[in-house]
Amino acid sequence: MKRMLPAGVIPLLFLVSCSQGLLSDLSRVITDPVVKVPKVVSFTNDDSVIVSWDKDPGADEYLLYRARDVAVPVYDLVYRGRELTFEDRDTTEGYRYLYTLTKVRGTKLFGPSDAVLGVVSGVVPDSLEDNNTKDKASHLEWDLQSNLYYYQAYGNEKLIDYDWYSVTLPPRRKAIIVITQDGLAGGAASWMTYSQEGHSSATVTNGDGIEIPNYTYGEKTFYFRISPRASEFVSDLTRGGGGFINYTVSLNQITGL
Repeated sequence: MKRMLPAGVIPLLFLVSCSQGLLSDLSRVITDPVVKVPKVVSFTNDDSVIVSWDKDPGADEYLLYRARDVAVPVYDLVYRGRELTFEDRDTTEGYRYLYTLTKVRGTKLFGPSDAVLGVVSGVVPDSLEDNNTKDKASHLEWDLQSNLYYYQAYGNEKLIDYDWYSVTLPPRRKAIIVITQDGLAGGAASWMTYSQEGHSSATVTNGDGIEIPNYTYGEKTFYFRISPRASEFVSDLTRGGGGFINYTVSLNQITGL
């Protein structure tokens, strides 16, 4: 014999079902995708540009667009899917590319993100990379050979290399370091600036000594940064351009104050 559900149970089940569906819909609204700029790795060994982005639980898929960096860029779709990395191999050496990311949820598009610059070059980063932050500074004990780059797009998107170094000094001693740009005469203004914590930055004079004193009575580690001078790498800062230089940082001597 079939048993009948008590009166009121069916409407109650219906309400519970509707509430769960409503909560699901609200959850989708709450977790809509967040538009963020993708990350780009340039100067790979095979002339590709690697573009990646973080997983977004609110996105069903991702759309990656690319344009060559010109005065009026035209974007084309180069990837659509659910992966979090795209390696762009359809590139030309010496070209600069712009990438934007759009996220899809259902039938809605979120984005595009701001553009990010990628560069294809036969020159690869030096062996000291990634020393572009203080916490990853290269410790200076002998000559270190490095390179430095600066690239800028027409829309002012930038790709800048910063090189951080550290040197440890005994009490009441000073270091004399020398920074030498390849292919540049000694005594000439280089394409680099030097800055130490607590001091203003200054243009590096090629081959001249820079003093770092330790006035304390204990051993101390000092940090300094080498940065590119934009006006040397790009002749017209209202347009796109950029390039690389090679240089050497030397710990010339440690002497008394």
